[in-house]
Amino acid sequence: MTEAHALPAPIVPYDWGGVDTSVDDETPELLSEDQLDRYVETVAELLRAAGLDVDTDRDDPTHLSVRRSGGRFTLDLYIRDDRSTEWAIEGGDEVSEGTTAVRLASFLVLLMTVDADR
Repeated sequence: MTEAHALPAPIVPYDWGGVDTSVDDETPELLSEDQLDRYVETVAELLRAAGLDVDTDRDDPTHLSVRRSGGRFTLDLYIRDDRSTEWAIEGGDEVSEGTTAVRLASFLVLLMTVDADR
């Protein structure tokens, strides 16, 4: 008997209830393109349900480009068949002139202390 997969409690209420997350109950099968495609699509659907814009890459279907509408950051996410990820955040020249050291450091600390494994 398998346990039902429970999504983490979001800080902001997301509309995740309608997203099929059954792929999370499967053991990752390396080299299974079908499973990887379903996993990537599930991640994309969850991000969209959270109100984010998600673009897929035709040349690399495991690459998602994620941003908040009107937001200044883009998250490039590369998902591997073992469900590990590589990602980078692009923000360009988004720090305003005259930003105080405390404000900049506060933002960076918040960004760096998020733990995706929780």
